[in-house]
Amino acid sequence: MYVGHRGRQIIFVSDMPSLPSVDHGVIEWHPPADTKPSDILQNYEIWRNTVIEKTAVKPCGQLRVALVGVYRIQCGISTYAEQMFPRIASQVTECKIFAEYAEDVPEEDNVMRCWQRGEPLTELIANIHEFDPDVVYVEHEFGIFPNARYWLSFVAQMQNYKLFVKQHSVFYHKDKLVCEAAVPNIIVHTNIGKQVLLEKGVTANVFVIPHGCFPCANTKRYWNMYHSQHTIVQFGFGFEYKGWDIALNAVALLKDTFPDIFYTGLFSESKFNTILHENYYNKLSTLITDLGIENNVALIRGYQSDAALDSYLKTNQIAIFPYVRNGEHTVYGATGAARLAMAAGTPTICSDVPQFDDVEGVCPRPGCAEDLAKEIEILFGSKGTRDKQVERQNKWLNDNSWDNIVKRHLDLFSGVNPS
Repeated sequence: MYVGHRGRQIIFVSDMPSLPSVDHGVIEWHPPADTKPSDILQNYEIWRNTVIEKTAVKPCGQLRVALVGVYRIQCGISTYAEQMFPRIASQVTECKIFAEYAEDVPEEDNVMRCWQRGEPLTELIANIHEFDPDVVYVEHEFGIFPNARYWLSFVAQMQNYKLFVKQHSVFYHKDKLVCEAAVPNIIVHTNIGKQVLLEKGVTANVFVIPHGCFPCANTKRYWNMYHSQHTIVQFGFGFEYKGWDIALNAVALLKDTFPDIFYTGLFSESKFNTILHENYYNKLSTLITDLGIENNVALIRGYQSDAALDSYLKTNQIAIFPYVRNGEHTVYGATGAARLAMAAGTPTICSDVPQFDDVEGVCPRPGCAEDLAKEIEILFGSKGTRDKQVERQNKWLNDNSWDNIVKRHLDLFSGVNPS
């Protein structure tokens, strides 16, 4: 039997010899007995000049992978990609990163910057076609790929490759279904994220792989420059759903019990949301004055380097992430920020929002300022309590190490059924 193909796609089968042309190639192949031509067209493909089943397991060491996402910028998704992409690249035969354009970022041999959020993805598509990968893997956020026209055009033109989209944020929003329903393989961080997609009507393959973690390499604390044993730190973008006001109210509740309590809020700002950040910062500044906690709080605006962030974490007694439910805009995903705090050996308090479902039983998850104040008071109570908290965190971090998480992705890319 002779199989005609265009790239990896089989376009005809014939019992008669056929010559290749500029438009297509031809492979002579002896299929399994009783294999119908229609089955070959639908269920087989060309890989490494051989006819194979589309579901066949391909050794990851022989894969060519295209990685798409923001990279080396001040963004949590970029931080995630900076851990995933090099680890994936080290395990496959060939890999290229197709990143968003960015200013003041040094060139890297394996990184091609060829697209811009909110703009047509024509250049990205052309470059992926030229690379001709086996797998296309996308780190997705709706703020990064905000236009359904451009996104759907991209997805439609990736049909000849095995496409996986890591959906970092899942919402109940029905309007987002037009983007989600077109994707053949979606990866989410949590079971509830998968549940939300299925309830909305997504019929694609949805896989659950947890967010990766750094191990806690050193639990040693830095010299206490605060001269207080009652210190708290929070960091992240200055959005209301991060619960900065919840933290301030908890500080006010604890001030009489711990007069030297001090909260450091590292309030990052995105160039894409400057007005929103400015308005919220001003609102928080007014709240600080109204609560009378000016001497117990520092709300510091701007991006912090990894080294500075590590210093804050290793100097403060507790890290908090008092995120709040955001109504219909509640996010069903996972956050990397709490993982960074735990990796620094800092006892960490999260909240009861779905983004922290994966740390249930690991970190306290209060749902309001009053409950947050109670959990802070418990951890302030003794070093032994804080040490036990760190022990739980360390076990969880090791179970969800970046290397373990990358292996699970590579199994999917290769065609291994997840356990």
